[in-house]
Amino acid sequence: MNAQRIAVECRELTKRFGGLEAVRRVDLRVFAGERRAIIGPNGAGKTTLFRLISGEFPATSGAISLFGRDITAMPCHRRTALGLGRTFQITNLFPTMTAADNLVTAAMGLSRTKFSMLRPLATYGSLYTLADSLLDKVGMLDKRDTVLKFLSHGEQRQIEIAMALISSPQVLLLDEPTAGLSPAESTMMTATLQALDPAITILIIEHDMDVAFAVASRITVLHQGAPFAEGTPAEIRNNARVQEIYFGSEE
Repeated sequence: MNAQRIAVECRELTKRFGGLEAVRRVDLRVFAGERRAIIGPNGAGKTTLFRLISGEFPATSGAISLFGRDITAMPCHRRTALGLGRTFQITNLFPTMTAADNLVTAAMGLSRTKFSMLRPLATYGSLYTLADSLLDKVGMLDKRDTVLKFLSHGEQRQIEIAMALISSPQVLLLDEPTAGLSPAESTMMTATLQALDPAITILIIEHDMDVAFAVASRITVLHQGAPFAEGTPAEIRNNARVQEIYFGSEE
């Protein structure tokens, strides 16, 4: 981890929905190459915080920086161009297309490649080379020609990680990557995340504490929209106040 370079910084970040303050004056610093997990009970503001960082929600007040550049008012696509990628709680794939075709279609949306309905997807050779490389990174190359709807939920989540890597993100936001997965699939996903390029900064929201502690080098606990505690997995696991507000409740 490069302690001299801050990848993501939130300063006094706040989001209100009417009278509800979902995120309250959050100060957060994540360094380049760091693996940071954001945890907390339901309603703590985790997904809202992610949506503020990704640009899906405008901030009510405060500021967000990406590698020192203020992105507070930037739209999502500009943040993507600057190196921010993300996945979602709900799989966002084309179920009737193959794994490779899903990635090629997504790559077209991020490149200057002009799509022609008269040109078969298979003729976009360089994009398939990219797709194969990304599928290999997430251990799914053997599923490249499988139609998505025939893959397990866990396998589809692996494909979604590959899709998030298309833009070569420097920072990757992972929103519940093991949601709905079986224990075996969660183990597979954990291995995939651990094997990602260590240069990629990762912020992960995760209900499964075993996954969060296995992937992250540092944990931030949110409670009622604000940071409640921060530390290493061991420090958070042994924090009595965290256990009281989080581990004793079901996410």
